Amino acid sequence: MKRNVIRVSLLILTLLWVSSAMADFPERAITVINPQAPGGAHDAQGRAFAAVAEKYLGKPMVVVNKPGASTMIGSIAAAQAVPDGYTLLLGSTMTTTVVEWDIINGKKPGVTRNDFVTIGSLTLIPTVISVPAASPWKSVADLVKDAKTKPGQFAFCSAGILSPSHLGAEFFARAYGLKFRHVPYKGGGPCLSAAVGGHVDFTTQFTITTIPLAQGNKMRILAVQSDRRVKALPDVPTLKELGMNAESYMWVGLVAPRKTPATIVEKLREATAKAAQDKAFVEAIEKLGGEVLFMNGPELEKYWEKETSEMAKLLGELHKEGVKID
Repeated sequence: MKRNVIRVSLLILTLLWVSSAMADFPERAITVINPQAPGGAHDAQGRAFAAVAEKYLGKPMVVVNKPGASTMIGSIAAAQAVPDGYTLLLGSTMTTTVVEWDIINGKKPGVTRNDFVTIGSLTLIPTVISVPAASPWKSVADLVKDAKTKPGQFAFCSAGILSPSHLGAEFFARAYGLKFRHVPYKGGGPCLSAAVGGHVDFTTQFTITTIPLAQGNKMRILAVQSDRRVKALPDVPTLKELGMNAESYMWVGLVAPRKTPATIVEKLREATAKAAQDKAFVEAIEKLGGEVLFMNGPELEKYWEKETSEMAKLLGELHKEGVKID
């Protein structure tokens, strides 16, 4: 009898301690694991957000880079962290791509979206179809017309096989029934340098990295691969406006280990919603050439599910065509 009383008492004390910890969350700094290398657009967005988030959390948010294995090292570390809200992942479209590619190739991915609970997106940045400034193509119609006449003779570059810039071009090509040569580089910077130098005919890189080149008259942006025009490119049409469904985005957002308590998840979601729409964060992203398109936790979860389905279809087609990652 005494043992049962002691057990019940310990359980009650534990529950009270857990409840108190949740009520006081956060009591220390929150670590955000960025599974990509420092210095890139992905990293810049995470750090811009962390600088603003402290205002709403009351504690610092610290971004820690853990790159490697195509985002899997950092993603696995976040998924396996203690689910107490103090370790989050700066997730993105890259995670979806790596997971689905492993599945298609009969491998067990290190993590899946089911290992996480969504907190909210910070940005949803589209790719843009751009050509060298000296290109004769003034519109998507010009590009498509020549590509149909000479299938396989024109080339595009990307930041690497199965990178978002590669897949953006594949979505575009399939929507119009076109054939191009793919020239993969080790990063978006080298690819854009090749495009500026006229070594490829076009590319589908992100607004953040392409807009500065267009402003410097080194590249010409023909269209945006989104469902609405980009604020920084008011005169550039979307492919949807041109009658084609070939949207291509990179979302960047926060996710937490799946078993994180609901009370803590809600606190993180509330703070993220406020910080992501804070004027300082919005201006920081716009300075990078991006645009904040916030999705709350449930909205990001639905988007991630939709993205997974579309990505699996495209990657399945590429696998059948013999695409391989070196």
